[in-house]
Amino acid sequence: MSIELPTFRIDAGQLLQHVSRITYRGSPLYYGRDGTNRYDDPAKTYGVLYLGRDLPTALMESMFHKHQWLAATKRSVALKEVRSRLVRAVGVDEELRLADLTAPNVMAGYFGLNLEQLSSRNYTHTQGVSARVHKLSGGDDDAPLFDGVLYPSRNNYPSASIALFDRAREKIRVSADIELVDHVDWPEFVADYQIGVEPDPGP
Repeated sequence: MSIELPTFRIDAGQLLQHVSRITYRGSPLYYGRDGTNRYDDPAKTYGVLYLGRDLPTALMESMFHKHQWLAATKRSVALKEVRSRLVRAVGVDEELRLADLTAPNVMAGYFGLNLEQLSSRNYTHTQGVSARVHKLSGGDDDAPLFDGVLYPSRNNYPSASIALFDRAREKIRVSADIELVDHVDWPEFVADYQIGVEPDPGP
């Protein structure tokens, strides 16, 4: 019995989150193809944009993904760093179809991967997953099946993150660029994750 790769749909009208630096305010969304991120194309032929369905996941997978929570005596971030970030609210204009890697049996049954391979900082296996999903097609017109993948967040488990292929760029748009300090969910994130915001040093 073959295992079907399930689809996770994000309806038009939904908002997604992308954390960026303030220097990119007003610029087009960037689909990286340098092969340095978890679900990038290993052949560097298509670009990938990483998104969160909520602010905590978007932050933990970008701004905080290298913070050593276990080694640090306290969780803190400099106010200067916070002020250098902006949240891009990304509106979905047309339904997104994502390969759901969070569904039961998919990683082991469909891709033959274990948890260590999935969460490793060696991205060989996950980039291979990206390439396989990108190639899948079907239907009468043999159109691509998926716009990207929904995958388990390494840094905010059990939440999920999105790796969106650049062929879906016309399905989304930036609806607002919001300073991180002004984002409605920032105070709750700081409280829930017990993060101290350190003031900038004096002159």
